[in-house]
Amino acid sequence: MTEKGETCQERPVTLIADGREYPVPNLPGLVSITTLANPNTLTTQVRRQDSSVVGGGTYAVSANGSSMTVTNFGYDTQFREFKQSTMWDRQ
Repeated sequence: MTEKGETCQERPVTLIADGREYPVPNLPGLVSITTLANPNTLTTQVRRQDSSVVGGGTYAVSANGSSMTVTNFGYDTQFREFKQSTMWDRQ
């Protein structure tokens, strides 16, 4: 929910794990860089043009494919750093 109580719209993102910079849609001046850390783990960072890091995350699928853990970080509108971790189980 937004600060006005409105439902947020989901904005799916495509991550290409080739280590190259790609513009972040609708956020001019930001690029994302994604790499494959191992066969089950993607890491991604979002950077400004001066290469400073704005945020990022790690997406790790368990060896048996039954769950995924996402750990991400960034900065809120008051420039306070946040970190969060979520886990999904495949049904």
